[in-house]
Amino acid sequence: MYNLLLLLTLIFVLAKLFGLIAWSWILVFIPLIVMIAVVMLFIGLGIAVGLHEKGRHD
Repeated sequence: MYNLLLLLTLIFVLAKLFGLIAWSWILVFIPLIVMIAVVMLFIGLGIAVGLHEKGRHD
């Protein structure tokens, strides 16, 4: 999944630089933003589960 999002970001950036699309830069980087958001979500869930488990053992 991550490789697909990185590939899409690369394609969109190149298309923007070569003038093939007239999107705003924020739209060009949406696949990268989604990937970062998913990673941050998993990290947050891991921290929450870890804190929950720690609280149960104390």
